[in-house]
Amino acid sequence: MTVRLLASGVALLLAAAASWAGLAASHLDGYRWDEASFVPADGRPHDVRLADDRTAVLWTYEPDATPDCSAVDTTTGRDLPMAPLDASYRREGGSPGDWTGTASFEPASATVEVTCTGGGGSTVHETAVAVETAPRLPAPLVGLGAWGAVPGVLALAGLLALGAAALLVVRRRPAAR
Repeated sequence: MTVRLLASGVALLLAAAASWAGLAASHLDGYRWDEASFVPADGRPHDVRLADDRTAVLWTYEPDATPDCSAVDTTTGRDLPMAPLDASYRREGGSPGDWTGTASFEPASATVEVTCTGGGGSTVHETAVAVETAPRLPAPLVGLGAWGAVPGVLALAGLLALGAAALLVVRRRPAAR
């Protein structure tokens, strides 16, 4: 039993290390958005399909001016008030800077119409905002994505298995005397 727990713990820690390495390699050039998530800051309304009707977040490219945006729920026709975010939502943007969650709104359906004006920069990523359903992860883990939690869970399971094996060894020693 102890040997199996020890082997399982080591295997889980090795899997966690491999997962972390894969995660780091996949994030070398920053977070990749689906092109359908971008809303140009051109003053025209653009339909955006969200994953569901949970809170939506507007992401802007950090080095540039934040565009002014408004949202309308396409099902109800109701204006959706924007709530500013405290910049705790961040995603890697590569060497120039990061994406920052700057505002959120509460849609009543999964389709909204977003209109943005202003903003700076010269590329689509610098003159647009990305709109998506708010991540379910806590803000500090958002940059990793949901699959980023897998290495942490594997490492925790590995440490628990090693701890259980150590506890079994310690409990058996006094009984052997």
